[in-house]
Order: sequence, then C-alpha cells, then structure tokens
Amino acid sequence: MSTRPATHAGSWYSSSFSKLSSQLDLYFKQTRGAGTVAGARVLIGPHAGYTYAGQRLAETFSSWDTTKVKRVFILGPSHHVYFSGKALVSRFHHYETPLGNLPVDVETTKALVKSGYFKYMESGVDEDEHSFEMHAPFIYYATKDLPQGLPHIIPIMICGTDTTLNENLAKSLLPYLEDEENTFVISSDFCHWGSRFDYTKYLPMKVNDDIITKDHLVSLTRSSVVPRPIYKSIEELDKEGMRIVSTGSYKDWKQYIATTGNTICGQKPIAIVLRTLELYQRSGSGSAGYFEWLGYSQSSKALSYSDSSVSYASGYLVIT
Repeated sequence: MSTRPATHAGSWYSSSFSKLSSQLDLYFKQTRGAGTVAGARVLIGPHAGYTYAGQRLAETFSSWDTTKVKRVFILGPSHHVYFSGKALVSRFHHYETPLGNLPVDVETTKALVKSGYFKYMESGVDEDEHSFEMHAPFIYYATKDLPQGLPHIIPIMICGTDTTLNENLAKSLLPYLEDEENTFVISSDFCHWGSRFDYTKYLPMKVNDDIITKDHLVSLTRSSVVPRPIYKSIEELDKEGMRIVSTGSYKDWKQYIATTGNTICGQKPIAIVLRTLELYQRSGSGSAGYFEWLGYSQSSKALSYSDSSVSYASGYLVIT
C-alpha cells in the first residue's frame, strides 16, 4: 500500500520523533483555549511552518471533540498547480508523519471520485502540497490514544471553482457532515500581505461598525504615506473576514472576498464548508453553531511597503 512521504519534515517542522513530540507537547500545554469542546468537529487552522503556526494549530486541535471520530476530511487549497471543474482527493493509502502514519480512507475517496465531482491527485502534486501535511502530525498526536484507534483522513484539494461546482461539492459532502463520526478540517492561512504576494491593500482609517467596502481600501505603493501601522490594517481586514465566517453565510463570505481581495489561501475550502453547513441546517439533521475563534497572529509586523507577512487563525464550530 502506497504511503505519501512527509516531504516537508526536516524543513517546515522537525523530522525527529522525539523533538516533534516534545514540541507538540509544549504547544498543547501553552494553549489558552477552552480545551476540548463537546461537538467541536468542524475545525480551522493554518498550514505554515510550526515556528509560525504551531501554537495556532495546537489551539485548533485542543478544541477538537475526538470522542467518536473515525474519519477526518481535510479541505485545503492548491499552492503549486491550477485546476478547475473538480476537487482532487489523495490516491495514497497512508500519510507519513514523524510520529507515525495516518491511514487514508480509500473507500471514501473512491466513493467521492465515483460521484463525478472529484478526481484523484497525481502523486507528485500530493507530495508537493503542504496544506494537508502540516495538519497530519497534529491529527496523529491528538488521536494516538483513542480507544477506536487512529482516524482515517480524506485530503481534498480545492482550486478553480464556480457557484455550480461549489454547490455540487457541498451536496456531495453533506452526508458525511451529517455523520457524527466525521470531522471536517479547513486548512487555511489568512492574509498574505506584501508586494511579493501582489497584495498591498490598506485601510488608512479604522472602519467602525461598518462593513468594509472598496471605498475604504487603498493600494499602497513605495511612496505611500501610512497614517497607521500596516499590520493593524491587516488585522482589521482579517478579523472582518473571521467575523463573516462566524455568521455562517456563504453569500457574505463570497462578497467579502470579492470586495477586499483578501489573499486568504483557503478561501474556497472555507466557502465550500460554509455552504455545506447551510445545507446541513436546512436538512433538519441537526444544528450547527458559529465559528468560535481561539487565536490570531501574524508572521511579522508589517510597517512599510517593503515588508510582508502572513496571518494565522485558529477556530472551531460545534455541530449537534
């Protein structure tokens, strides 16, 4: 059975069992969240190197209700290839981590492909992508002692989509969301700011009690005067997005992205999960709460046009 190698171990995070175990032990001990939250089986967390994002990931997975989990659907963006028309699922049988291997639910990936809205990733594409791999050690760590054993993961890569495909993907995922043995994880960083990301939108003034519009935003240039720190503007942009995610509105989320252009790499996985949650609420199968946010940070504090940063957030949503 084929195993996807941990291609980013040794660079983005430690490849040593003992060092990584100790690092994750420390991250979880330092977590200042609510601890395990009953029914928390929709999670969101970043996928950067652990030096930047490890604490946020620990917050995300410390909230996770693993009581009944048997499968983990991980929805992440594509960082290296463009495709459209379908979502991609892993063809591997296991994901390697320095802590041990996580099994892939090959029966579920096969069923998704059969639906017509998914197809298999090429092995090289899977190995290059980091949005699933960075979550894998945390999933292993959080579930290694469960009486039901390790959960099976279902990595799902999202790229070019439209309204029709989003709807079909959400409808395909709905039966799995309805099953309390399934967890959904959104792998996403937040704003990628700076000229190297081709995104220098800026809020010259704090927007009080208003929805951010295009009129509030300017595009900085090298000669721009910045009346307040750029990192404060980035935080306000991100937290407006986080607030909209918390409303659960797929439509408002799409409008926010269209208005601000915020470079949230997992914006499409977020959209699909929001739409799936809307369908879940309407189905009468149960009720979904609102995303609760646990932490937020930036890789650095951008102060000038030549600076850059990436933002990270952690959160969860309860389903009953």
